[in-house]
Amino acid sequence: MNRNEKIYPIYRMFGYDYLFYMVISFLFFTITKGISVGQIMYLSAFAAIFISIFQVPTNYIVEKIGLKKSMIIGNLFWITHMVIIMVGTSFTVFVIAEAICALGTCLKTLSETQLLYASLKKTNNRKNFAKIEGKGVSWYYYFEALSTLFVGSLFQINNYLPMVCTLTFGIITFVISMFFDDIKDYMTEKSSITQYLKGFKLVLKSKRIISIFLFSFIMAGLIRVTDIIQKSTIVDLQVSAVEYSLIFAVLTFCIGIGSSIQYRIENVFKRKTLTFIGYSFAILILILGVFNIILLDKNLVLIISIAILIMRNLLSGIYRISVKKYMNNFTTHNVRGKILSVFYIFENVGSAILFFTCGSIIDNTGTNNTSIILGVFSIGIIFLVAKFMNNRLGLNAEEYSKDDIFGIDVEKEK
Repeated sequence: MNRNEKIYPIYRMFGYDYLFYMVISFLFFTITKGISVGQIMYLSAFAAIFISIFQVPTNYIVEKIGLKKSMIIGNLFWITHMVIIMVGTSFTVFVIAEAICALGTCLKTLSETQLLYASLKKTNNRKNFAKIEGKGVSWYYYFEALSTLFVGSLFQINNYLPMVCTLTFGIITFVISMFFDDIKDYMTEKSSITQYLKGFKLVLKSKRIISIFLFSFIMAGLIRVTDIIQKSTIVDLQVSAVEYSLIFAVLTFCIGIGSSIQYRIENVFKRKTLTFIGYSFAILILILGVFNIILLDKNLVLIISIAILIMRNLLSGIYRISVKKYMNNFTTHNVRGKILSVFYIFENVGSAILFFTCGSIIDNTGTNNTSIILGVFSIGIIFLVAKFMNNRLGLNAEEYSKDDIFGIDVEKEK
């Protein structure tokens, strides 16, 4: 095992996402900064748009400056974003902060998994990608769950204390990123702009990859929008900041469990794993809205809501690992980064559309009605996408056309 394989799970634990911030940000924006739930969704929509815009140019930057430098610079942008969020006072400033965060996110996401995959390829250990990635991501969510236990108390002492903690761990992540060994030959030759754009055309010829992109278009948006919906649901039940943090400690822990058991779920559902995740997720969101409307007892509603959200978060953790595994199958260094770029464009365009739509709905009709509308809509869309995915994804290697697997020698993939 090389140094990158050893460091990667630790780096992922601290830097997969913002520690402390993700759970408490809802309270921070609504209470400390005076932002409405709809405006939070609009901010998320702008973030998704910025990520979509930055995908192609940052992919080219990653190829030019290398994986390690891209990770380091990406983490610096994350630190800058957090500082602006802490000192900012207007919606416009927060939008600018999201643009900076988006640039950092693009650099990080395009370099991190590629660095791991390239490192594993050097040691002929690619089969352990999902295991190592899943370990790092699950560690992050376990750590996030632990921090969430007392983040509510920190927030009650001072609204800015959780943000200071987030900034501290962002700096730690930046320092860890400097200890990776760079994979200088992960791209055997640097592409010209023309060759680079041809690579994107190659990616878009693969029906297998397009199937994943279409699924992520709806699924990523569904996950991100319901991240806000689940926070709004719990707040609407009038829990204290401490109770809020304890509930989300459990929910965050469940995402980590989902990430770590992904391979077990895949063993059960085989090639229908993504379809199972999609339908189950949409149905749970629909049920969440219905139960919160028809049930009158507050304590019963809280218990049922938490139970539904536990299952929702387990599925979220499973999805994060499953979709990355499917994308990395049958890929080469020439197309892997471009696949990630287009994938994130699909994810973020889909997310932006849902954020803008649900932001308007939630401020006018409330959280529960938004859940019902989103659930019904998602079931219908997932049905259509699942039909498209049929006979295009989850086939045996020899059943794919050369365009679908980029001309790879299938014997080497077995």
